[in-house]
Amino acid sequence: MVKSCQKKGFTLIELLVVMSIISLLSSVVFSSLNNIRMKARDARRVSDLRQIRNALELYFDKYGYYPQSNCGWDCNNYRYSNSVSSWNSLATDLAEFISALPVDPINSDCPPWTINCYSYTYGNVGKTTYAHQYDLTAQLEDTNNPNRCAVRNWRFYFDNSLSWCTYNNQIYEASF
Repeated sequence: MVKSCQKKGFTLIELLVVMSIISLLSSVVFSSLNNIRMKARDARRVSDLRQIRNALELYFDKYGYYPQSNCGWDCNNYRYSNSVSSWNSLATDLAEFISALPVDPINSDCPPWTINCYSYTYGNVGKTTYAHQYDLTAQLEDTNNPNRCAVRNWRFYFDNSLSWCTYNNQIYEASF
């Protein structure tokens, strides 16, 4: 009687197949996580801007006008969350209405009108010109988000003929 000598273990082909399946599954999981993170950042942006909008409305109710823009009164300019001095100035104006002025989760070093630039902006023309209007914007990451400019076709507060979408279809406007 001849004894067969069987070795226990895996062949190289079996190991390669298992490794490829594991790497495929992990890549699917990681891409899903990135998508979930992107949507979570967008949800935070919308929530943050709603909080800021509420503070701005409380400010308006108390004073009869919105805080000035970065250039002062009766001019068209913006305060950006990626500019510490500019954003802190707005935070000081709104301090009695909001405890901490939020910043964008990414807070890129560029305005949200530029593709792949993530920051918050607040703009106001002034006390006498368009006194009841302002802009509060951010750029969204999710290209399928129903709140983005490409879907809503928002217009400038001071010129209803020009669309925010001319800058970037991913803009979210919270001042309406």
